[in-house]
Amino acid sequence: MKATIVEKPTYQIIGPLKRINQKQTVLSRTAWDSVLKELKLKYQQRRNKRIRKTPDAYAFRDASWYLADNLGNHAGFMHGNEGLYSWESLESNDESMDAQTTVQKITISDPAEISEKIKNVGRFFGASLVGITALNKFWVYSNSYNRLNGQNNPINIPFEEFKFAIVMAIEMDYEEFTKSDIEISAATGLGYSKMAFAVGHLAQYVRNLGYRALPCGNDTAFSVPLAIDAGLGEQGKHGMLITPEFGPRVRLCKVITNLPLSPDKPIDFGVQEYCEVNCNKCVDNCPAQAINGKKEVKNGVLKWTVNGERCFGFWCEQGNDCSICIKVCPYNKKR
Repeated sequence: MKATIVEKPTYQIIGPLKRINQKQTVLSRTAWDSVLKELKLKYQQRRNKRIRKTPDAYAFRDASWYLADNLGNHAGFMHGNEGLYSWESLESNDESMDAQTTVQKITISDPAEISEKIKNVGRFFGASLVGITALNKFWVYSNSYNRLNGQNNPINIPFEEFKFAIVMAIEMDYEEFTKSDIEISAATGLGYSKMAFAVGHLAQYVRNLGYRALPCGNDTAFSVPLAIDAGLGEQGKHGMLITPEFGPRVRLCKVITNLPLSPDKPIDFGVQEYCEVNCNKCVDNCPAQAINGKKEVKNGVLKWTVNGERCFGFWCEQGNDCSICIKVCPYNKKR
């Protein structure tokens, strides 16, 4: 699928832009919004019934989420800055030679050269795609929200210092996406576990160069617009990133950094026209009727949107997450 490099991303900024509080996102609302808290309880009850019927399937599904949930800041949905998403190095307590190494900041004479190294290292650590963008502060949440303790703290990143974001896309298994919702959820969980692994290691590489690195999953900042800005793809009608290589069958993570880098440019490979004119599969196949299929202005951007309450409500009906919109998307094909 041939992509053209363009000067501006294919979404439209209508303005004014504003930073959004993470507390208002759907999954954060399951901790404080009475309606969504009730839905979450229904999800857990339905899930428990399904586990009793197919314990082996859920054993497989839940194992794929293990690293994401235990070392990956609860699959990267929480407030950030914990586990493999820690904003500081997880220093070793042993007395080995490696633990005593003093990091020296390297001088960056060629941002383009170090950017290529960053991409190679990101792919080595497990990323399928890596792109770099200048950090748009409006894609960063105004506040983080911790669903476990209810803390809603301002995100105070010094944007004059942290000027770049390294965005990574992790491919999810194609074969599992041809199977049941449990296997698809396992592919999703493994994607989130790989996210935490890859982004944590890449952040530490940046720190070892002597620079700051803030690894993020779904916390801290919106992943889709950053990925579009970094040239990884375009937004589809289902609201997700569509890449030329994998379609929407990816999970996204990023490292916000003060390392001097050379940004990539956005791409255009016809997604806007195709989704608008030729395709309605995600809309027609969404069991929750959560995808309205028409662009609207939201937070200053003209884009396709999804009704998060309806989407999450369907998850709760079946006791498992849903990825039907990814599965039926015509761009979802093997490389």
